[in-house]
Amino acid sequence: MSTALIQLSKGKKTLVSFGAIMLTVAVACYGLALMTLVPPILQRLDGMAFAGLVGLCISLGITLLSPIGGKLGDIFGRKAVVIVAGLINLVCGIGIAFASNVLVLLICCFGVGFSQGAYVSAPSIIMGLINDRKNVPKAMGYLTMALSIGGTGGSILAGILTDMGMLNAAILFPAIPLVLGIVFIGLCYPNDKSGKSVSIDYKGIVLMALSLPAITLSLSGSTLGWSNLVSIIVFVVGVLFAAILIKHESSIEQPIIPIKLFKERDYLLFLLVGAICYFGRGAFDNYAPLGAQEVIKTSVALSGSLQLPKTILTMFVPAIAGVWMAKKKANMWKAMFVATLLFAIPLLAMGFTVQAGWYIWIYFAVITISGIAESFRGISFTPAAQSVLKPEDMGIGTSMINFANSLVASIAAAIYSAIYGMCTASGVTADTVQKGVNGVFLTAGIVTVVGVVIVLTKVRPMLKKEEVAAE
Repeated sequence: MSTALIQLSKGKKTLVSFGAIMLTVAVACYGLALMTLVPPILQRLDGMAFAGLVGLCISLGITLLSPIGGKLGDIFGRKAVVIVAGLINLVCGIGIAFASNVLVLLICCFGVGFSQGAYVSAPSIIMGLINDRKNVPKAMGYLTMALSIGGTGGSILAGILTDMGMLNAAILFPAIPLVLGIVFIGLCYPNDKSGKSVSIDYKGIVLMALSLPAITLSLSGSTLGWSNLVSIIVFVVGVLFAAILIKHESSIEQPIIPIKLFKERDYLLFLLVGAICYFGRGAFDNYAPLGAQEVIKTSVALSGSLQLPKTILTMFVPAIAGVWMAKKKANMWKAMFVATLLFAIPLLAMGFTVQAGWYIWIYFAVITISGIAESFRGISFTPAAQSVLKPEDMGIGTSMINFANSLVASIAAAIYSAIYGMCTASGVTADTVQKGVNGVFLTAGIVTVVGVVIVLTKVRPMLKKEEVAAE
């Protein structure tokens, strides 16, 4: 007998799974690929001074909507959210290609992030609902592969099209997987909205809209500077609204952010360690190319290919690891241990090896190792967290995982920016850049070691106890 929460025929299940994978590819393409195109887009609008705002608008939209997306799915159904939010994403993506000025561009970029925040957790939720429990890790592995392929493959394709003088085509091509995802889920996935009367927490939404932008804008490497009075005031105001938000969400029956989930020890542990992995991943993505170019003195093209071996690895490792993890419950904590350990070791190594005269193959090696870590992260933490959720909490609980990851990534970027800024405050030289990059990697490595310790001392005993109880 199937243990899937939503029963589908084999044909429909395959089509829905393909639709979820296409949505994930679209999310990746509208992320890494779009960021690759920011300079040429702004150059034709004579707006290079706004380069930092483009990425900020997209990430802010995702961070703001990701905790609400799961709740919207519970209220209106995942299919409705995918169709409506996907179409908004499509329109805003087209708007980026034909934006006539920077203001329109920024509005469209925020719209892309805002709409993606609404449906970004839908593929994970849908895969968790239509698959048997034992097959969920393998399904999450497919999504991890799709995210990796979409990000790197989309960036390469975007670069090729741009070099051919087809910038608009480079901006528009992510619409293809997006439309495929909307169509297959729209046609084959059932209406899964909650049959219960669900109210919308408008006050919570307003408080979130006030607190999150204030905190992320003040922590995201603001050009005003860390000691600027305005930045400090904005941060304090954001924290104040966040405190009011938490108090409000704890006092109502149907909150946007389910504070009750954070009282569940098992769920909180999985959420915490998974977010720690995201903390470390940001160091590789943002500071490895900088260290390669400015310290080791490689070409831009070579530094841009650092992620390629990792991407190739993540095309097949998640599926293999997912099958292995599904064999017995003890493999779940082992997968988490591998994920945190193989993030921690390369990060710590990078903290001591980013030096002038070092070989670029060291970068390739450690980033490739992090690809194994990313593969095991993708197939372990989300399924583990979903396994301890009640069916009615599946949507909002999965959305909170994505929200926590995106929020931690923003906080990590702010901390890294502060470390790098302090090291280069006396002047940007090869020596100060080396200190800054090494400081970033060491900090990320130390934080990820904390994740390793939590897995060994908290997660492992907890899962082994549950396995013994089940026998």
